[in-house]
Amino acid sequence: MYEHDLSLVIDEDHPAYRWAKKQSDSVSALGHIGTHIDCYQHVPEKNDYQVETVVLDCSERMPLPAEIEGLDLSGKALVLFSGNLEKNGYGSPEYGAEKTILPSAVLDLILTKSPAFILIDSYGIGAHGEEHISFDKRCEAEKCFVIENVLLTASIVFSLTRLKIQFNRAFAATAIPCKLRASTAYL
Repeated sequence: MYEHDLSLVIDEDHPAYRWAKKQSDSVSALGHIGTHIDCYQHVPEKNDYQVETVVLDCSERMPLPAEIEGLDLSGKALVLFSGNLEKNGYGSPEYGAEKTILPSAVLDLILTKSPAFILIDSYGIGAHGEEHISFDKRCEAEKCFVIENVLLTASIVFSLTRLKIQFNRAFAATAIPCKLRASTAYL
């Protein structure tokens, strides 16, 4: 087995970091850049998780209900590989414009399968703004948490087997920075 760091860390020179520092609640804004877990109403029960993964290729489109129906997601991390981060670069106008939005009915179906996490290499699973927040809250209500801006590449994503997820539950904000380590079958 091989390990890969999937955490996107944004340094002080990045425009997203400079933007976050200028916000009235810069602590919360800083939590929302780079790889993070949104926690609007609930936080996961532990600081550390090791979970199996189920990967879906979403590089051409987001999944349809038929692609979710047969999946065993209980307690696992559903990894949605859109290719957005790899193709467009974090924080670019193209990154923000990429359509990586799950249809509401597909999210409902995913949540019936009880995943522990949904990971995506994009800004989220809902449209920017209220839908984004409402999708995250729907997941939280089902004890499923969305991890965004995950550093996924086509060269490793399809060999993912397990993830180590770490964050500090005491971080007082609506988003908590995460560290992700992936186990893969090959380099």
